[in-house]
Amino acid sequence: MPDLSPEQAALKASIQKSALIWALILGALVGGFIYMLNDEFAQPMRALIGGGTFIAIASLIFFWRSRANSAAATCPNCNAGFSISRTGRVEKTLSSAQKETRDAQPDYSTKVVTWVEETIEITDTYTCAKCGDTTTKINQRTNAKDRKEKIEPAAAKDGGMKGASTNKTKAAPAEGGLKKAGQTHAPAKGKKTGAEKKG
Repeated sequence: MPDLSPEQAALKASIQKSALIWALILGALVGGFIYMLNDEFAQPMRALIGGGTFIAIASLIFFWRSRANSAAATCPNCNAGFSISRTGRVEKTLSSAQKETRDAQPDYSTKVVTWVEETIEITDTYTCAKCGDTTTKINQRTNAKDRKEKIEPAAAKDGGMKGASTNKTKAAPAEGGLKKAGQTHAPAKGKKTGAEKKG
């Protein structure tokens, strides 16, 4: 395109570079997949099929990305190509809220994750390098920050421990009662048995 300003020439080069990178990446992925898929063919034939696919996909992606980005960079006011570029960005926090999740663990502890969730409003400013016309685009995105994670241990079961202690205390008299019921020891001194009285 003739009569491009330095800004327009730089933007055109940036668009073509981005398109070329995408073309090489996607072309290599598709070409490599086709190459591996045709393993029943001889090696030269597989290389020919894979290489042809790579060239076709890369060319298609390059021209598609170049045309799409070039159209986006054309000024709607003066119709100058490669003239629209972003000249400013402002981010503003619209809201901020504390978030928390609690997940029970197999050992009865609790995994607690907290973070701050923000809603950000983004205002981008685009300016034409040819006529100076300015447009703005406003978008929103959600941002998470200050993420913290901790483990809360399982609660102690005090009730069960107290119950076990009480049961042990009550069991002691029962043992004494069993001994009394099955008492076989000699009687206390000073008391005569029935056999001694008859004698």
